[in-house]
Amino acid sequence: MNQIREIRKTLKPKAMTTQPIKTRVPFLTSYGFKPDIIIDVGVARGTAWLYRSFPEAKIVLIDPQPDCEEFVKERYEGMEFDFHATALGADEGSAQLNIPVKKQGLGIAMASLLERTDALSSKFKESKALDVPVSKLDDIARAYDGRIGLKVDTEGFEHQVLLGATETLKRCDFVILELSLVSRFDGVAPPSAPIGLLAEAGLELRDMLAMESDTSEFAKPRHIDALFTRWDP
Repeated sequence: MNQIREIRKTLKPKAMTTQPIKTRVPFLTSYGFKPDIIIDVGVARGTAWLYRSFPEAKIVLIDPQPDCEEFVKERYEGMEFDFHATALGADEGSAQLNIPVKKQGLGIAMASLLERTDALSSKFKESKALDVPVSKLDDIARAYDGRIGLKVDTEGFEHQVLLGATETLKRCDFVILELSLVSRFDGVAPPSAPIGLLAEAGLELRDMLAMESDTSEFAKPRHIDALFTRWDP
């Protein structure tokens, strides 16, 4: 504790402060959530702290990149889960997924159904286009009974995912949402749009679990991982 005080005293003159790392099991479980199902939308290589927070819950993973299923099987050996190889949106159909190509390979965690327009777009020499099916979360979630903990990280497409999840949101005890605070993609919704949809479902902004900032002196946030919970549990 004394070390933390010293660190804070050192940072204060520099207009900086400290916060605990909140993407951890002890933090999420401190809220007392008891979901029957965890739905992870935009899986990439998985969300370890989320799965480990609720070991008794049914794990449902949704990602249009079929390789993600194998990544999860290798990384979380022995974990049981259902995998749905589809993108999610407001309506059923098909779309083109853009997967940036990085020096070390495909940037599967940065794949998006939207065209990236921020400064990061100039760092990728090319991207791989993948035609993928699009489903509604309501249609998938209907097969699973019980209360839900939902995580959505779809690189700018979160609002469209929620538009196809109006019935599912009524069953959610919490939602963890990647919320864009700047126009990172062509057609990305402003933050008020998903916040409004969640409010209609009785879910209010409760906490900021993580933040990604730009590289300027003032570290202006680009996007956050926001926690929404029931206003009246």
